Amino acid sequence: MKLELKYITPLGWAENAVKDIDSFLQDHADAERKVANMCLSLIAKYPNRVKIIDELIQISVEELLHFKQVYALIRYRGNELNGVFQKDPYIKGLLSIVSSDRDQLFMDRLIIASVAELRGSERFKLISEVVDDAKIAKFYNNLYQQELEHISSFINMAKCYFDSKQVDNRVNEILDKEAEVTSTLPWRSAIH
Repeated sequence: MKLELKYITPLGWAENAVKDIDSFLQDHADAERKVANMCLSLIAKYPNRVKIIDELIQISVEELLHFKQVYALIRYRGNELNGVFQKDPYIKGLLSIVSSDRDQLFMDRLIIASVAELRGSERFKLISEVVDDAKIAKFYNNLYQQELEHISSFINMAKCYFDSKQVDNRVNEILDKEAEVTSTLPWRSAIH
């Protein structure tokens, strides 16, 4: 199954987001830390899911490397980390569809991670196309390419433990919800 967004972000979103590129970078730094933490949280909550632990560790390490790179851009722009994770209305909207059943929750978290990576990748590409700073543009174009490798990783992990058709059906449900959430959120200088 090829993962495709059901709502395409308009270029105007990126043109608006880069007006406050410093806020975008802060949000991006937060997002990278959150994904790394999510991977570690899955390992802690599901230690018996041994088939995917190595990959979760690897993704966590890669996300921390991305955080380090974004932090370098924040410093390059003369800023510091704000130290406070902002609430993410995008993730909150997606979590409204999540099941409370332990196994279903596990599958949903993996699928949402893939969908969020796909949305982030799309938006990194858009930012790279409109930002004036060549260093930031190059970083986001490179990151867009790198993120493409992660997009199916979490869904493939889910398929290690759940029937492929069941996962694909749930992916479609979550993609529908993601399109609804994304299309109705106000534009912000944030990934989602």
